[in-house]
Amino acid sequence: MRLRGIGKDQRAEILIALIRSRAENLFVTKQLMCSEAVLSVLNQSLNGGLPPEMAIRLGSGLTEGIGGSGCTCGALSGGVMALGLFLGRNTPGLLNGRSIRFTSKELHDRFKERFGATCCRILTKHVKNGSKAHFDLCAGHTGWAAGVTAELILERKPELISHTDWSYLEKTDSAISAKWKQIAGTIRG
Repeated sequence: MRLRGIGKDQRAEILIALIRSRAENLFVTKQLMCSEAVLSVLNQSLNGGLPPEMAIRLGSGLTEGIGGSGCTCGALSGGVMALGLFLGRNTPGLLNGRSIRFTSKELHDRFKERFGATCCRILTKHVKNGSKAHFDLCAGHTGWAAGVTAELILERKPELISHTDWSYLEKTDSAISAKWKQIAGTIRG
């Protein structure tokens, strides 16, 4: 991607839009679930340091509202995990974790304001579980959470823009190519 001559603020906007789109694409093509997509895309695109398979594993228990229980939305949970990855504290101590707590609360509050709730059961109560409408609704939550989480991270660490994996973000998988990846993974697995 050619970004020469584009200001830092515009690069951040482009980056946030690409992160949102990539997370939605991974969800829509059924490669990753909500929390996995949010954490994985942010980790990979901003070079969070986790091996890609580790990011997926860390997010896998939070899908569908914590293991399918319908509690906290997985997209929101994945966003909080990504905030911890990039902004969390490195050492013990009561006072040095304030920034991440405030930022996590800000993500929570913005999510609740946008969607009216943070509970998966409440967010999806008007759509049939497993339906296309359900899937589309959750894809929107996933993309939104990834984008807003990226925005919060970049506000606090704008230098991460220069570490962006643009080629990863520019990928868009079709349903067919995603299916082939799943088949290949099953054969290798």
